[in-house]
Amino acid sequence: MQDVHADLAADAETLAALIRDHEGSVMLPAGRAITGHLAELTVVARRVVLGVEGEESASAPRITNSGMLGDAVLAWLSEHRKATELLATAEADVPWPGGAMRPSAVAAAVLTALFARGQDIADVLGVRLPRTDSVGHVAYYGVRTRDEVYAGHGEPPAARFRYELVAPSGERWEFGPADAPDRISGPAVDFCLLFTGRRAAADLAVTAAGDEAVRWVELVPSRRNPLWTSEVD
Repeated sequence: MQDVHADLAADAETLAALIRDHEGSVMLPAGRAITGHLAELTVVARRVVLGVEGEESASAPRITNSGMLGDAVLAWLSEHRKATELLATAEADVPWPGGAMRPSAVAAAVLTALFARGQDIADVLGVRLPRTDSVGHVAYYGVRTRDEVYAGHGEPPAARFRYELVAPSGERWEFGPADAPDRISGPAVDFCLLFTGRRAAADLAVTAAGDEAVRWVELVPSRRNPLWTSEVD
């Protein structure tokens, strides 16, 4: 995997290029949906900027999704680029919902939001969004936030899972104890689509082995993370 900050910058440019390539054929309802997702991404980027720059509050203001699609892309990219640059040079932990995190961890969180919203936008456009090994950072974010799935469903299991994922390049990524009884395996992109709620498990090549891993997959649809869940979904 590349540096998370480089991937965060590159994936944003890829999404922006995809939107621009199809902008001329986007009808009004679809355009509104896309600007809504871009507004959500702008809010996430703005939260980073406020957090790194040490503002009084790291809570980003609500950004409207009205206006032309091209303007929405420019507004988001401007905020996203600034957030990416700040994270790449930040030395202290960054204020974040749930507790301050290392800049690289926040970058992975923002990349996860970009993965999810990017998929939403590609679905609206009816096109395929290119995926690279940058999804490794997204997959690891899913691994490290595993326990969020259990909110409202009892205590999460104490034991860690084993994750065996295949990158778009064919490289294998492994997280967790090799002897863990609960395992999740499959393409990394499918795993990321699953934990962000962009696809149902039945439509993905993700395999769960072990009672707790199977239960985790069953609970995933109930997961609500403000980074990628809102009224736009």
